[in-house]
Amino acid sequence: MKFDVQRIQEPLLKVSAWVDQNTILQAIKNAFVRTIPFTVVGSFSNLIKMQIDALIKSQEIDNIILKNVSNLFGYLGNATLGIVAIIVVFSSAYSYAIELQKKDKNERLNPIIATLLALSAYFIMIPNNVNYLDPKADIVEGFSSSFFSYEGMFTALIVGMLAVFLFSRFSRSKFTIKMPGNVPQNVFDSFFSLIPISEVLLVFGIIRIIIQSLGYVSLLQMISNVLVEPLLTVGTGLPAIIIVILLQQILWFLGLHGFNIVWGVVSAFWLPVFLEDVAKFASTNSFDGISISPNTMTNVYAMIGGSGATFGLIIAMLIFTKKGEKEREVAKLSLIPGCFGINEPVIFGLPIVLNPLMFIPWILVPIINAVIAYIVTSIGWVVPLVVLNSGNEPIFISTWVLGAFHISPVILTFVLVILDILLYAPFVILNQKQERIN
Repeated sequence: MKFDVQRIQEPLLKVSAWVDQNTILQAIKNAFVRTIPFTVVGSFSNLIKMQIDALIKSQEIDNIILKNVSNLFGYLGNATLGIVAIIVVFSSAYSYAIELQKKDKNERLNPIIATLLALSAYFIMIPNNVNYLDPKADIVEGFSSSFFSYEGMFTALIVGMLAVFLFSRFSRSKFTIKMPGNVPQNVFDSFFSLIPISEVLLVFGIIRIIIQSLGYVSLLQMISNVLVEPLLTVGTGLPAIIIVILLQQILWFLGLHGFNIVWGVVSAFWLPVFLEDVAKFASTNSFDGISISPNTMTNVYAMIGGSGATFGLIIAMLIFTKKGEKEREVAKLSLIPGCFGINEPVIFGLPIVLNPLMFIPWILVPIINAVIAYIVTSIGWVVPLVVLNSGNEPIFISTWVLGAFHISPVILTFVLVILDILLYAPFVILNQKQERIN
């Protein structure tokens, strides 16, 4: 059956036009585009550090220079991906402030002050106790690094956008400090913002007190317990795998790190299944009685090249885009990281985030991969993945190692990549048509 691109083109383009006109969605999209250089630098730094550390460990190397090089790239990773939530606070707040400032009623809105306010509001919303997860532990003043990394991105985005929205509303109030007209603009903005800033911070302080009175230590924990955990207590079979993939992909589409948000909860249910398989195979050296581990179906076969199975997308972009086009350059930049499962360059560079034209394959491709992998593994065509590897290897080598050096997982991965290229191709072509029009 021939795939009719024209049939889906019109509704997708209408949705795309609506996204382009929506202030909030544009601010989110621009915010995450601004994070690209930091996530790319951080991803490459972590990749290099992992390879060096694996070399040191496997070869038992005791070389101070090599260790310092590893530390160097570790510092770069901590200063980029390690504080990506803080970067998102700044970026989302600034992007939203710029969008709001375009409206006449917000002409007094100062984007820099709004951005700094968002950062202050974020620190109000996170626990200032390193041992916040253990109510019986001694209080150690400080902030857990988890709120600065990918785990804190969701809270960061919400707080950043909400702080700017409230600031814009309070700034339009008559209840502000008035200054003479001959006062320098920066002094005027500072004094004019005093009352709105106080009001915004008071609101966030009250929100935090309410969250704590409900028994949650943070907004992130409340969202995780109320919204995420109920969706992930569905077992370890194929329906659970599909639900987890769907949730991960939707979060990623919104610009949030779907894997880190979801895996933090689902690993408690799924990781023991895989570890049991690993231990059973290690003791028997046989695939008899080995179950299908849901985390390998999800993290290995469904997400070839990273969330969304973007390795196939990268190849499709290299095939179906022309020399010199932005998307082709993004694909070239993303190819090597994609081999190691690092796909932030293509997610934010294409972009996939809030791009309606890519939503359908972004959701369906990893689900199709998982379903096919689950079926062929269950009927015995492909051996289960039973080796606990380091995760540093390129795509095909990784599946070869995970499958105890059997070739069938590698063949399945290759077939799925070809399928992914074919599934992504019509949408890459459609996206390119839209880009050329713009």
